[in-house]
Amino acid sequence: MKTLIHLLAVLACSLSFAQETEKTEELYKAPVDFLDIFDQNRRDKELVRTTTNLVLAAGFNQALGDGNGIGDAYRFWGSGMFEIGLEFTTRLDREKDNMRINYGLGLRTNTLHINGNKEFSTNNNVTRLAPIGFDVDRSYFTQISIVAPLHVEFGCRELQTYKDGVKRYYDDDAFVFGVGAYIGLVSTSSQALKFDREGRGVTQTVTNDYEVNNFLYGLSAYAGWDNFQLFATYGLNDIFKDSPLQEKYLSFGIRLR
Repeated sequence: MKTLIHLLAVLACSLSFAQETEKTEELYKAPVDFLDIFDQNRRDKELVRTTTNLVLAAGFNQALGDGNGIGDAYRFWGSGMFEIGLEFTTRLDREKDNMRINYGLGLRTNTLHINGNKEFSTNNNVTRLAPIGFDVDRSYFTQISIVAPLHVEFGCRELQTYKDGVKRYYDDDAFVFGVGAYIGLVSTSSQALKFDREGRGVTQTVTNDYEVNNFLYGLSAYAGWDNFQLFATYGLNDIFKDSPLQEKYLSFGIRLR
């Protein structure tokens, strides 16, 4: 019995030491920031006002307008939005961290899965949804854009002090939400048809301008805990110019940073 008690005591001490060591190692490892590359003395500063994050966003995408609801002209499953970008966060107060400005640059992809064997067709500089004339497995329209978002973010983040004296604010266990807008430029517009021909699968892709509005702008918001948030964006400009399709993008999903 004494031997068992001694073994349990040794085990408890070992676990306690391991946890303390792990905690010390975690505190020692101050985070590396993208801005450290341009300022070698930045990591020696006790507290900085601007930090950076890599942002990933993915979710569903629809084009709404003219009585067209979610899932009507464009399939809900298969119509998606994906964005990857670099975000800068600047605290508005030197001492506190209850409000920040988030801004950056990202690459965004909006995809529409068109229903009913239709495709976008441009005639006389006007784009419409037109029947394809044969059955297709899938009809996709994809836009790739460069966007610049700007948000005002609220929520008190915790100040973490590391063993080497570095202090940084992080989102751990903090609820944050941001409201703002974005502007952008369309880089590429393309359409892909997938169908069977003589027993073989065929994919036909056409890249064209489709008379789209190359300048984008809209509203954006997100909310969540830690580095995991839910987001929504709504375009304020029509996708196509001089078109009876007065539709705007609506996207919503998950945002990670």
